Amino acid sequence: MKIKKIQHSLITDSSISYGFFTRIGGKSISPYDSLNCGFNSGDDKFNVIKNIEIVRKDLKLSKMIMLNQIHSSNIITIDHNKDNYDFHKADGMVTNLSGLGLSIMGADCAPILFYDDISQTIGACHAGWRGTINNIVEVTISKMEAIGAKRKRIIAIIGPAIQKRSYEIREDVAKIIKQFSFYEPSNDILYSIENNKYLFDLPLLLKQCLKYSKIDKIGDTKLDTYQNNDLFFSHRRTTHESAFKENNTGRQISVIGISK
Repeated sequence: MKIKKIQHSLITDSSISYGFFTRIGGKSISPYDSLNCGFNSGDDKFNVIKNIEIVRKDLKLSKMIMLNQIHSSNIITIDHNKDNYDFHKADGMVTNLSGLGLSIMGADCAPILFYDDISQTIGACHAGWRGTINNIVEVTISKMEAIGAKRKRIIAIIGPAIQKRSYEIREDVAKIIKQFSFYEPSNDILYSIENNKYLFDLPLLLKQCLKYSKIDKIGDTKLDTYQNNDLFFSHRRTTHESAFKENNTGRQISVIGISK
């Protein structure tokens, strides 16, 4: 099946090669079918490498830079031409070098891709609730500024992620979110349901973070990884529907690069 990627109308510059890729169009077999790009998923690593190469060729980039994502707010600056699959322990990257694909894995957490068209600076981060409350959005933007970007010019696109209707959390996590400086009770980030349980709107909280960081151009794909099994891997869905452990869930990839 042909590879399928999702883009947003806010990024139209032909010098930027990017996409939020689905699980469609790869070489992996069930339960990782088919475009699984996560090395830590339990999939055959040779299939994962083939899948990443499919993505790289589709985007016409020279190299794909990968991370060992740890639900942190650590952001690294790619300031020289690194090897493929670098695997720093971090949850985001920024660069102004061409030909490099900044790659984020996801299976419910939100990938965010950033772009400043004047300075030709790009960024990408992996934002779950932990990274979000540790200000991963602001850290990414500050790192972009350090290499020439201006936040008034930055476009930020939130990719496919678990949406509010699918994201039930308990009081322990809700309490942490309520204490986050950007949380506002009036804007429906948390919706109380029953027995100290809530529905949590991660993309909405991320939009709040972006607005507080003075980002005006914000896009959202508004696609639910949990509800769309045919398009996306979802750790939470896999946990709910089967006896699979975490490492049996595939990962979709989101990538942004500056074309050579």
